[in-house]
Amino acid sequence: MKVFSFPTDDEFEFSRRVEDFARERNLPFTREAITLDEIHQLKEEGCEAIFCAGYPYRVPVDHSLPIVNVHPSLLPVGRGAWPMPVTILRGLRESGVTLHKMEAGFDTGDILLQEAFPVGPGDTLETMTGQLRIIGARLCREMAADFSRLWAAGQPQGEGEYWPCPQKSDYTILETTPPQETERILRAFFGFDCYLKTKEAEYRIVRGLFRPERHTLPFGTVRTRKDGRRIYAVQGGVIEIEATGKEWKYETGNH
Repeated sequence: MKVFSFPTDDEFEFSRRVEDFARERNLPFTREAITLDEIHQLKEEGCEAIFCAGYPYRVPVDHSLPIVNVHPSLLPVGRGAWPMPVTILRGLRESGVTLHKMEAGFDTGDILLQEAFPVGPGDTLETMTGQLRIIGARLCREMAADFSRLWAAGQPQGEGEYWPCPQKSDYTILETTPPQETERILRAFFGFDCYLKTKEAEYRIVRGLFRPERHTLPFGTVRTRKDGRRIYAVQGGVIEIEATGKEWKYETGNH
């Protein structure tokens, strides 16, 4: 009946497919946060349920209209805005998707459907996101096909575990950062930005991967390969920028 999105930077977050979906079906589309009045209006017009996924605004909870949230972890563990990178940073070997009832407390509502998937040592934020999209779409179809029964059968979560949203310090690589941690940071934020900080400069890196390598290069030394890709020397190896990656350099103190 209506599609709600939000302003995106078209660098790390996009809404073009969502907007195209709405336009092709002649559905109202907005990037403004959904309000309680709009929820009431949707209900009066015959709306039976709202599905929410990857939506950064707080959704007003009105129990007269069911609201389903799609969360990218196996609740009740992994509550919070961005559990996927934390999964890799902690070296966990399993993640998943949970459909749950929207409640005033973030990610605390009764569990409706849930599906796990393995996280391998080579998985990145990008590969995890691909899995989440496939599983999330399948669970939403399953929920919509048998909504009343599944909604009534929702199971309380219990206490759970909240994971704070990663901060810049969580994705900044320093001279003292061990190789294993560097490797995890790059995978955990692959497709988004990470930082390599030396005494002289700070490098912002998108789509970098760690490669173990013996070398005597000073930390932060930058080399350019024959194919044009950049290599950054770090403890125990190098960071290699993927062909589709990007980099920025900021002088220390100016960023």
